[in-house]
Amino acid sequence: MKTLILPRLAPLRRYAPRAWELALDFVYPPRCGGCDKRGTTFCDICRASVVASPQTPGLARIDMLVCAGVFTGPLRNAIHTFKYSGDTTLAKPLAALVAEALDRKAAALPEGDAPVLVPVPLHRRRQRQRGFNQSELLARELSRLTGWTVDNELVRVRETRSQVGLDPEQRKVNVADAFSVAAEKVPTSVVLVDDVCTTGATLSECAAAVRAHGAKRVYALVVAKAVGPAPGADT
Repeated sequence: MKTLILPRLAPLRRYAPRAWELALDFVYPPRCGGCDKRGTTFCDICRASVVASPQTPGLARIDMLVCAGVFTGPLRNAIHTFKYSGDTTLAKPLAALVAEALDRKAAALPEGDAPVLVPVPLHRRRQRQRGFNQSELLARELSRLTGWTVDNELVRVRETRSQVGLDPEQRKVNVADAFSVAAEKVPTSVVLVDDVCTTGATLSECAAAVRAHGAKRVYALVVAKAVGPAPGADT
């Protein structure tokens, strides 16, 4: 059987700001999600401070985990601003960091069929409260950068408590059987997208759901990996 793996990434594309975006930035200058500096969503200093994620043990049911950095410092601040303060403009720079991390690993991967990007879903009640799913916004930005399509057939069928404050075993129990796939079948190669990975319990449960519906290879892309105690990391 042919092994399906990630294709090489297309060159990263820069975003050309629209006139109305420039006008809005003039009236309401953007602020860096990492340090609150005016004029940019994620400044060069904060970007340079991102700590590369160390090699981590494999996650159950996940063939490869790609992280942009460690969940600390300005990157942690930016993720919290994006997720809890509703600054959705941060989806672009955070997704760009993930795409660059993936691009660095692409050379070591054989070419194969293009996978689909599958965002880790929120329960519908939590998404209504927040107003958006941060993982879906990241997936859509990654779609622009990679050319891969986004598939939203993965759903959260059981509302779970926040993972914050739970130990690894409690996290597994909390998300057990919490996900399902709305379609009868999914593509054979799937890339899960999330903002933070702590123990990997959520990603592993998502992988179980898509594998049960036909996925043969499952990868995961996250903005940050929590290393050690990480207050505020709930996935």
